[in-house]
Amino acid sequence: MRLLLTNDDGFDAPGINVLRKRLLEDGHEVFVMAPASNQSGTSQSIHISGAIQVKKISDNIFSCAGSPADCVMTAIHAGVFGRPDLMLSGINRGPNLGLDILYSGTCGAARQGVLMGIPSAALSVMKKEGEIFEGDGDSESDYFAMADFAAKNLDALKSLARVSDGCRMPEEICVFPNVNGLAQTEPYKGAGFAGVAFREYIGDKLTLNEKGAGLYERIFTSGKARTVSRGYSDYEACVEGYAAITRIYAEPAAAPILDGIKFTV
Repeated sequence: MRLLLTNDDGFDAPGINVLRKRLLEDGHEVFVMAPASNQSGTSQSIHISGAIQVKKISDNIFSCAGSPADCVMTAIHAGVFGRPDLMLSGINRGPNLGLDILYSGTCGAARQGVLMGIPSAALSVMKKEGEIFEGDGDSESDYFAMADFAAKNLDALKSLARVSDGCRMPEEICVFPNVNGLAQTEPYKGAGFAGVAFREYIGDKLTLNEKGAGLYERIFTSGKARTVSRGYSDYEACVEGYAAITRIYAEPAAAPILDGIKFTV
């Protein structure tokens, strides 16, 4: 299979490199177009003016000084590698569960892929002892289970995606699969579909330090995540040792119209 890899942690992050090596073991054609630096939290943002640098790192590996969505657009529109059969975004350092999906550059890249007609999936892992990785305290072994899961299930991940058809509106809303699991070496207990949890961060702090001449330094410190759900969620499946799979709408979907609501013009 012809595979395109990207992420939001950067082209040299352990997650994408473990995934690449595992896919190469199975004889796939693997191409990388990933950010030159960490782009976590950039969602599906794109650069629409000015130049951004693209650099060849080695055969079939390029970095792009833009967002994950920029990487996807560059790889596809510029024809750097040809059209892939499937794009995998990740493996992300830390989970992308619930509301994290909105902010995640990993998920933003997968969303961009299906909107451009490429079956795409997002892959992420979380620590057993917590929900995020502290600093760069990860090792390649953290990604072995997810890389192996992805390699064994490429056809299934591809079939779960629903993509656009060129410039025409698809008959159904575009969808990408979002997969989360624990950071571990051994295989997962199993895999299954789950709902999306609701995530809120308690204790986030944002301060502005005055630097003089009307300038301020903005410093953000994240709090602790609190996760609740309306049913069996991606978070619950993940912490129980399963690969949690959710199918995420890539297009905005309108809520049902409410009768009886009147507007004044």
